[in-house]
Amino acid sequence: MHPLAMDRDRVYRFTGGDTVITMRVGDRDLPIVRVMVTPRPDAPPRTVAFNGELDLDATRHALVRMRGHFVTIAPRRSLAERVLSAGGYEAIAFLELENAEYEGEYWLPAYQRFEAQAGFTSTTEARSIFRIISRYRQLAVNDTVLIAAGDTLVPMPYTLNVASGDALASFDAWRSDLGTLGRDARSDDFDDIAPDTWRATGAPMTRFRVGRLTDAVRFNRIEGLYTGWGVERRFRDQWPGLVLQGTAGWAWSEGTARGRVSAEWSRGRSRWGLRAGRSLDLTNDFRSAFDSGSVIAPIFSLDNYDYVDRRFAAVSVVRTLDHARSVVRVETGPAHDAYVPRSLRRGVFPADSLFRENRGVREGSYWRSVASLEWHPDVNAEFMRTGVGGQVTAEQGSGALDYTRIDGRLSARKNRGPLTVAARLDGGIVFGDEPPPQQLFELGSTQGLQGYDYKAFVGNRAAVGRTLAMLRLPVWQAPVRVGRWFLPGVSPALAVGAQAAWSELRGAGATRANVELWDPVRPTTDGVRSSVTLGVRAFGGALGLGLARPLDRRGSWKLRVDFGQLL
Repeated sequence: MHPLAMDRDRVYRFTGGDTVITMRVGDRDLPIVRVMVTPRPDAPPRTVAFNGELDLDATRHALVRMRGHFVTIAPRRSLAERVLSAGGYEAIAFLELENAEYEGEYWLPAYQRFEAQAGFTSTTEARSIFRIISRYRQLAVNDTVLIAAGDTLVPMPYTLNVASGDALASFDAWRSDLGTLGRDARSDDFDDIAPDTWRATGAPMTRFRVGRLTDAVRFNRIEGLYTGWGVERRFRDQWPGLVLQGTAGWAWSEGTARGRVSAEWSRGRSRWGLRAGRSLDLTNDFRSAFDSGSVIAPIFSLDNYDYVDRRFAAVSVVRTLDHARSVVRVETGPAHDAYVPRSLRRGVFPADSLFRENRGVREGSYWRSVASLEWHPDVNAEFMRTGVGGQVTAEQGSGALDYTRIDGRLSARKNRGPLTVAARLDGGIVFGDEPPPQQLFELGSTQGLQGYDYKAFVGNRAAVGRTLAMLRLPVWQAPVRVGRWFLPGVSPALAVGAQAAWSELRGAGATRANVELWDPVRPTTDGVRSSVTLGVRAFGGALGLGLARPLDRRGSWKLRVDFGQLL
């Protein structure tokens, strides 16, 4: 129910109204009154109500702004809802509406933002977000008087109807591409009106949860099944910005404990950190953003990652620049790398082949320093947000492992109607007389060269370029309604991609490192290698089925199934 409905008093309580903000419009001063709206505890059950604030034009009593979130009054929850709630699941729908004045007397819609956030917040920090942003421009006021003033009961000569889904989908006169209006929107914009457990302010709070799902459960050929848990202390108002965290777990097949402890203090645009622990780090190169390994694939005896057992301690600082459009990170501290063999030969469901052995690692203790600059960190070819983004990282090891590694990424994504074009370029170089094998670049199917085998080539200098074009088909685009639930539309798309890669080994030390890496020894690309992919993708590109083959030589087509990775 709208808080300005005729029968609003049976659902809402209103407070405030004594706060006046003066808005300057041209040569006029408009008094704006803020009213706080809260649902009544005795409101009718199952009523969907608004909880938040209203800004009203005190002169004309018109709505200027509305910001808050929706609540359901005393609902009788289903079994599924009770199970999710017991697991710490929280879901909130936020709303922000802004009106603009037209012709000095009408307040009409200018900006609307609807945002649903959900997650198992008592388990992990991760939240899923569904966001819709609309802007209204070039509104024309129709001030023609159709009925006499005061004849409020005379029927208006209009018929309400809803256009079909096909008619809505055929509209192609959008002023902006998909994702453009949401560039400045952030997930924490509503934290001031979010549940207490989501806020950075308030009384100190201790929660038993992990930072990411893989800290709680994961499965791979090194550890087998890993289970763990964590604890978090947020000091909030007691010490603003300070957070202490710790996680610990056990790898059941490997018989090894891993975990970490950390302290983090955020102040303005800077975040200072101190952490130490033992982790199973990935050695795969040119990975996608947030790629921390697969949880599901190894269960089916498919583990396309290699690992290093790393003990570490580090102090770090992260600085956000230019309104969150650039991020600088510096980290330094001691580390120790060790080799770990596979502890499993196959997953829960056996496949035609066994798990491969882990790639070679040179063991040793060293001082590890990392510095990175990320430009437009929320723009990535794999994400929905359009634009151009990039990252440059420099890493140096001093001690038993002595090397300098520099790598970079440049990615772009553009949407134009049903067509999506994405591109990504990665490159890197490793310096050092005796670089460790885990720092060499390995290229193959999981690094974008999809027509080739897993890590088919190696080098201490390497580059990979990837492009993809998707044409969304005009079928199955609308969400699917199942009872009270809405499932995402399949949204199938034809996809074609091309990839190219180059690598070389320069120096005797790099050649010796390659011998330690794998038997038989992998070659360099010996020039530029290329491949092409053809297929169908669905759910905005998150799921793909297609074929891939090399272009620079004769080769057969290979079937590929991709989850989540566009390029």
